[in-house]
Amino acid sequence: MSIRKYTAFSTVARCGSVTAAASEMKISQSGLTQLLNSLEDELGVTLMVRSHSGVKLTAEGKKLLPLMQAVIDDDGRVKAEAARFTAKTESSSAETLRIVSFASMSANFLPEAIREFKSDHPDIHIELIRGDYSNIESFIRDRSADILFVRLPIDSKCKTIPLFNDRLMAVLPSSFDTAKLQPAENAGSYICPASLFATEQVIMPSEGFSRDSRGFFRNAGITPNVCYRIDDQATIISLVEAGLGIAVVPELLLRNHPANVSVLPLDPPTFRMIGMAFPDYDRLSDFALAFIDTVKRICKN
Repeated sequence: MSIRKYTAFSTVARCGSVTAAASEMKISQSGLTQLLNSLEDELGVTLMVRSHSGVKLTAEGKKLLPLMQAVIDDDGRVKAEAARFTAKTESSSAETLRIVSFASMSANFLPEAIREFKSDHPDIHIELIRGDYSNIESFIRDRSADILFVRLPIDSKCKTIPLFNDRLMAVLPSSFDTAKLQPAENAGSYICPASLFATEQVIMPSEGFSRDSRGFFRNAGITPNVCYRIDDQATIISLVEAGLGIAVVPELLLRNHPANVSVLPLDPPTFRMIGMAFPDYDRLSDFALAFIDTVKRICKN
């Protein structure tokens, strides 16, 4: 049977709905339904019951799910190991370090870490893969990367190392009316109250990138007045600069950003913990451990 069908069933079971699973797998709902129906036909059992409120696994589905997941995991390990062999062949026996990272970390932290690491390990190839909150679990599950930069905590039980707190900031048009803001202790400085996001037009990251801002609004008890959803943080800042709304953006993303916007602390203050996750820490190579040491040293300094 197709690994894709097993993956379809596993994803639906984890997401709780066909809609969410189809979005994660980047296929149509009808295509996902066909995979599920085909799997049930091949097995001769009903795996789940669909309803408007989601899906519920049958007794047979609950028993078969861990067996299918084991097959998926084994397939991922085989592909990951084969990829390492291929990388070695293509690079004339040079080793490859596969790193998954979200956009702000890739743009504003990793260049320094990679430069320092490569000065000591010039023959190591680095493959940098963009990830987000919606696909981190898949990289961990199939062990297709060596190191992942993530927002902690994560659901998976793999080894993690915390690195630093990244503060969330309010990004407003430079001409924003300061009368709507909260004065700070320093004269001429301001703080952005959470309540402002309930009345102003808000530019929100798309679903796979919005965990930080959604957490801020939830903790503040605010329902944001969302007018735009964008899957690229740089575009969000550009829209703010154009006066189309306000946004919550991690401070890390704002480093060296030339946009003509106002960046203010939030009330209440909110942070996200940035860290590293390792799908298979015990099998990391010596050069992967050296890269980890480089990252920790930079964060310490």
